[in-house]
Amino acid sequence: MVPTPQVCVSTLVTVSTMAVVDLYLLEQSMLGARGKAGPSVWPCAAVLLGDLGFLLALRFVSAGVVSEALSPRRGFANALWFLFLSLLQLKLFFVCQNYRTEHRPPDPLARKTLTLLLSICLPSLFLILTGADNMTPMRRKQEVRGRLLWVVVDLLDVLDLQAGLWEAHAGATDLRVPLWAEGLVFFYCYALLLLLPCVALTELGAAAMPAQRGARKEPLYPWLSLVTINVFTLALRGTGMLWYRDPRVSTVFLGKNLLALAVKLSSAWERHKQGGDRGMGAGDGAEAGGESTLATQSSEQTEDQATGKTTPGPPSRYHIPSHSHSHGYSLSHVSLDPTETSMGPSIAHEL
Repeated sequence: MVPTPQVCVSTLVTVSTMAVVDLYLLEQSMLGARGKAGPSVWPCAAVLLGDLGFLLALRFVSAGVVSEALSPRRGFANALWFLFLSLLQLKLFFVCQNYRTEHRPPDPLARKTLTLLLSICLPSLFLILTGADNMTPMRRKQEVRGRLLWVVVDLLDVLDLQAGLWEAHAGATDLRVPLWAEGLVFFYCYALLLLLPCVALTELGAAAMPAQRGARKEPLYPWLSLVTINVFTLALRGTGMLWYRDPRVSTVFLGKNLLALAVKLSSAWERHKQGGDRGMGAGDGAEAGGESTLATQSSEQTEDQATGKTTPGPPSRYHIPSHSHSHGYSLSHVSLDPTETSMGPSIAHEL
């Protein structure tokens, strides 16, 4: 039920990313502080068993999700992203710890290569999984691309914040930030990378289903992105730059957070103003309608008084008991004397 090309390409991306991170772990194990020259059997076996367990878990979990979910493609995409990010971040945690404790001279090229690999593979995997669920001829592709652009930029923002934990810098500045602060930043980025793309995939998949389109009029992801990335990430970067004097803070993404915060708040304010203007327009229309009705009734009464229709005359000879009709009209003491009004014969004839 899931297209075969998307499954093959996503599996290739996940396996290749895992293999590169495994090479980093094995290199740190073989050439760590003790400087071993040859490969060790146990680290290689542990890495291979971990990757095999990941593939088996992905196979059975995705099969169960596809058979039970309302949208099989969306279920497969969420299961693959969740399992892949969980195992990848576990390996990256050990990579960061090994880089922090090793006594060799740092290799900036290797660390930046790891950052480049992750910044290419993670957004690519997200776009592949989204394409399997949403890029159909019936979808409005321009709207989907605009929403995907924000998600990809947010992924790069979180990866940049997390990459500052393993990229090397000159001097002793790597030890200036406390260990608990680095751990907090790492697991905060881990939670964002794990949850935010799943929310985006779920909302994009639910938008394609007519039964769930009216459940939530406004998507949840822009508000989560505003709070977790444009506010909290901005606070983390500002604290690292001003308080800890950390040179690993990216001022480019700091400016991006400020601009995105201003853009999102202004767009939210415009939507709020448009909603208020529509409500006021509806109220003004109702008031204008009421005033016009009152004006019409008062003008009719004035005309009746001018023509003398409300002047009491002699008692009428024909009286009809008042009763209600289906349209809400009532007749009470209607005079049918031809001498009183020229419309008497016609009214009598009609009755």
